Amino acid sequence: MKDKNAYRKIEVGSIILFLCITLLLLALNPSQGVNAVSSETLPSAKLEAYAYAMPHQGWAPMTVYFSAFGSQSQSGTIASYEWDLDGNGLYDTDASADGGYASYTYTKPGQYLVTVRVTDDVGNSSTANTMVTVKHPSSSSVDYWTIFDDTQVQRVELQITKANWDLMWEQPDSKKRVEADFLIFGELVESVAVSMKGNGSLGGSGEKKSWKIDTDYFVDGQEYRNLKQLLFHNNFMDASMLREKMGYDMSAFAGVPAGHTAYVEFWIDITDDENPSEYWGVYTMVERVDAKYVRNRFGNDNGTGNLYKADAWFEQGAADLVYYGENIEDYPKPRGEVAYGLQTNTDAPDYSDIINLCYVIDGVEYDSEAEFTQSLEKVLNVDGYLRYTAVLFTHLNLDTYQYTGNNFYLYHDPTTGKFEFLAWDLNSSWMSNAEYPLYGESCCQGPVQWSPLFTKVFQVARYRQDYAAYVDLLTRYWFNDSYFPAQAAAWQTMISPYLAKETGDKAYIGTDTLYSLDQFTNERTGIVSLTSQRSQYLQSLLLSGQWRTIIPEANVNKNTVGNFNEMH
Repeated sequence: MKDKNAYRKIEVGSIILFLCITLLLLALNPSQGVNAVSSETLPSAKLEAYAYAMPHQGWAPMTVYFSAFGSQSQSGTIASYEWDLDGNGLYDTDASADGGYASYTYTKPGQYLVTVRVTDDVGNSSTANTMVTVKHPSSSSVDYWTIFDDTQVQRVELQITKANWDLMWEQPDSKKRVEADFLIFGELVESVAVSMKGNGSLGGSGEKKSWKIDTDYFVDGQEYRNLKQLLFHNNFMDASMLREKMGYDMSAFAGVPAGHTAYVEFWIDITDDENPSEYWGVYTMVERVDAKYVRNRFGNDNGTGNLYKADAWFEQGAADLVYYGENIEDYPKPRGEVAYGLQTNTDAPDYSDIINLCYVIDGVEYDSEAEFTQSLEKVLNVDGYLRYTAVLFTHLNLDTYQYTGNNFYLYHDPTTGKFEFLAWDLNSSWMSNAEYPLYGESCCQGPVQWSPLFTKVFQVARYRQDYAAYVDLLTRYWFNDSYFPAQAAAWQTMISPYLAKETGDKAYIGTDTLYSLDQFTNERTGIVSLTSQRSQYLQSLLLSGQWRTIIPEANVNKNTVGNFNEMH
């Protein structure tokens, strides 16, 4: 595999009764997290070893789950799995009885090289390693754990004049910004800009719109606890109010860069009338993706790269990662703007990096699979993309890159030169059937006619191996009957009293409701049932070994996928 790390024994002498093992790290990229295979006995082909971690990055304390998924012996059966989980060079965790699965809680920040040693019953032994990166919460410029405290439902209040309130409602889809004050968790932030948020949801969500608060629109440099924008989502088309929250939680569990979230109770006070504040309902407060967001995830010296927000709109086109040429003006323009909406460095926009990414993915006919993977891994964190896709295809959110070219961010990390997929807009999770294929279906839906990254990545056996390992970890430790039902019930237990509070949540109680209170509970039951069925279906495929032989079909809408596909 690419990015190999080798452990080599050095024999000190025939009469010396100990071995000195020196660890050589060759071209390791910690942020990528790609598994590296090494052997302790030659030839290595006799025994393949793999090491996987989930999550592989995050803030301390962090519990990480490990697997040796896909490890296999050509000469016998695997007899033992031993892990060095703390990176001290000792294989002090025997996971043989658990089939190679293990877990460890990291309380100290640092980068840990975690290694598994796999031994078969005829004496062959191989090792594989993976990197775990643990950050101290204080390394973040934002105190996420206070602002997005999801152990309680905290109160926020919009304080606005009647004229400005009416101005927003004259034409909701214009998303008119107006001035207001905002009381968040007891702290008043004056002269913020408030606007409605969303696209399709603006026309079908009744009174309970989603809101965006910009703290620095009218007052230059003003922030709330180091945040310039606050987002409040109404959970449109989700009576359970679980999909978005649990979608982000699942993404974070997988090690995918994902925003923090918390439930809040939202109030609105028309300041120049005699009426008291009016209760609007429960919202999900979601962290905005911006330069500060990426800097806190990829390093304090970061945040200077190009950040793109993907967009799509019916026949107008999508962020499909298709190569359309060297000029960004030739790329799709949904709603009249380039599908790759540049969020940073807008004063001197330079789209050459995203164009080059599209070129590497779709603009070259590669002579071999190796040539394709080497080129792709220079410009994209493939491991991150596989984790991201494993989450979406497991919890069944298809309103994203592969099918609609929408609802994701791409960040070009200047320290690695690679693009990163960032999770976004997950309210369409749990929206398909339990037996949706492991590697997805041939695209396309909506505006996407060809999604080359999706098609080409899953034609590479090594990538399918890694992807299947991530689906395995998700379904073993998060997306299953042991964890998911209890967590879903806990979230609903916390927020259910707020649906009937005061005059009631406007999506459930009143004259312009979208759901009933019965639907709130019943839809959770449906999501729990779908999770159970989906998890069992995926685990059956993984346990049967079918994941090794399944090769997703190439997309029929593209004539030339690449010469390397003829090798499969």
